Amino acid sequence: MLFMRRANKTSQKAHSHVHARNYFGEFDAAVVVDWLNSKRKLPGDPIEKLVELNVQLPIRATEHEIGAFLGRLVRRSKFAVAPVLESAAPGLWRIDWKLVGKMDSEQGLALRKLLHLAEMGLIGRVRKCAKEACGRWFYAKFEHQRFHSKRCQQETFKTSPAWKKQRAEYMKRLRQEKKLRERKWLRGPKRKAGRR
Repeated sequence: MLFMRRANKTSQKAHSHVHARNYFGEFDAAVVVDWLNSKRKLPGDPIEKLVELNVQLPIRATEHEIGAFLGRLVRRSKFAVAPVLESAAPGLWRIDWKLVGKMDSEQGLALRKLLHLAEMGLIGRVRKCAKEACGRWFYAKFEHQRFHSKRCQQETFKTSPAWKKQRAEYMKRLRQEKKLRERKWLRGPKRKAGRR
């Protein structure tokens, strides 16, 4: 019994320092990113098109183009939401809003979440990984984030000419320092003249 109490205390202490971080907009973005990375997504997907249009937004004509695109999308897919009763108790009903229309339910949910991100000013954080060979969609938790993983970031920087040059200079300096240390070691420690 005493062993079990100690084990429980130890496991609680071991995990007490772990905190899951949540970033603003991350919950909504997870649905959008999952859809954009899904194999079910077809070329010319409207969700992807809206994210791409957002990148061009400082141009006034793009704002009009986004409005027109959304209008066509709603008309074509007959996109709408309908209330569905999940449970009812006296004075408390639980209602969920289900997507209805011709649009795939996952795609419709992704569109809804994308528009919510746009209202919060976070649509620009749904991005493609900057590594050309990757192209994976992700939600940038930080404004400066350009890669979906540390691995993609490191591989990209390791192939850049600037990094290669800097690395070559560093290795050259390291080899020179090693030679100097070896020469010093081969000569041995300095001896004082008056001692034997």
